[in-house]
Amino acid sequence: MAQKKQTSHIDSSTFVKPPVVAVMGHVDHGKTTLLDYIRKSRVALGEFGSITQHIGAYQVPVGSKKITFIDTPGHEAFANLRSRGASVADIALLVIDAKESVKPQTVESIKIIQKEKIPMIVVLTKMDIVGANPDKVKKDLLQQNVIVEEHGGSIANVAVSAKTGEGIDDLLGAILLVAELKNITADPNAPLSAVVIEAKKDPGRGNVATIIVQQGTLRVRDEIRVEQETFPVRALVDEYRKGIDQALPGRPVEILGFTSLPTVGSLVTSKDSTSVQAPSEMSVKPVLDKNSDAILKLFLKADASGSLEAILHGLPKEVSVSQTGIGEITESDIAQAKTMDLVVIGFNVKVPSRVTKLAKDEAVRIRTYTLIYKLFEEIEEVVTLLAQGPQREIIGQAKILKTFETSDGEVAGCQVMEGRIAKGDKVIITRGNKEIAEGLRIKSLREQKEEVTKVKKGDMCGLLLTAPVDFKPGDMIQSYTLYEF
Repeated sequence: MAQKKQTSHIDSSTFVKPPVVAVMGHVDHGKTTLLDYIRKSRVALGEFGSITQHIGAYQVPVGSKKITFIDTPGHEAFANLRSRGASVADIALLVIDAKESVKPQTVESIKIIQKEKIPMIVVLTKMDIVGANPDKVKKDLLQQNVIVEEHGGSIANVAVSAKTGEGIDDLLGAILLVAELKNITADPNAPLSAVVIEAKKDPGRGNVATIIVQQGTLRVRDEIRVEQETFPVRALVDEYRKGIDQALPGRPVEILGFTSLPTVGSLVTSKDSTSVQAPSEMSVKPVLDKNSDAILKLFLKADASGSLEAILHGLPKEVSVSQTGIGEITESDIAQAKTMDLVVIGFNVKVPSRVTKLAKDEAVRIRTYTLIYKLFEEIEEVVTLLAQGPQREIIGQAKILKTFETSDGEVAGCQVMEGRIAKGDKVIITRGNKEIAEGLRIKSLREQKEEVTKVKKGDMCGLLLTAPVDFKPGDMIQSYTLYEF
């Protein structure tokens, strides 16, 4: 008869919960650099190098205590995820560039923090840069009802430089002080409650989710429930890719064993728990938009479910996402995109060379990005162009110098003025500001009486079109392609 697994009791009176800190603010205001400095200064060098960046959270020691940081993305598209980060956090760091001051995502982050009613610490970064003006930042914050202590408010503020290390110890001390004043506690013996903050497919480990324990203790082989799935925890892995036996409140950890990817924000409980609702309405899955009237249709692949969700929520209404996936772009993705006539978009994912070749052979367009705001900027530009109808992209321009008759038809003697022209190109003929012919192709192209396929800028050539045109010396021949994303 199998023995029942014994659950060890933890002395709650001596347990100190590491505060969970969400790092928020405007893009490029120094959040990542700040966190990297804290990790490097507080973690052994060998361990720092092995930190899994995409785990989304990690702990650092501060004396005998610890602090857990959630690295929430900074772009406005991640508003939903930042809100979720604040929901599981005990304290929020509002990171502001001391030179740039308050920006749109700063304001958005403030609203989220205020809505979640969690303590805030204002962190003024890049204090080593010429032009840093902390006094201006504090005044600008007054307009958002954020009043720091030196202005008579209750919000702590710390000036730091992740380049020199100035103020980092003061910041960590401020976090621990706020945690103590707010009496941030948790019971490691309570029923398990944890929240999924990231989920991804790992080629070697399968479906993996990062969770933060809020109450109770999570142990290897525990039977847990996430959404509608119940399964035993196969392994717990910390941010250094080391296996651990248990995770106490405040601890971020990766769980292995999922049969399917959970939704970011899902509540993790013990198998026999009756609670299935995640906090702050965090269990809502993004719905794929299959709008048949869309002018741009995508197959979207991302590194993790959090990234995927953020992109889905940030795309313009003219875009339809027909398929999504987690992980690198595959040959089957290309085949599906070809069948459905989709553009493949990859965010923080790899494209193997064999897949790139297949996509070229099958004329499937792939675009990859590592910065989400670049992704949105390009898609917005494409949508604007496509909304105006078919767009010509001029690739070469030649001036007609003379014309002469041949047995094959009238030939234009030209000089290439810009770009290049090639056999088979689509062309338009212009005379002054007027277009006199469009949609013809270059049937034949000769250079020094030799048949060629391409002529470059500055060279002379004779060309014959697929249909006769009443062109004259001085007319311009422009070769073009129709713009495609």
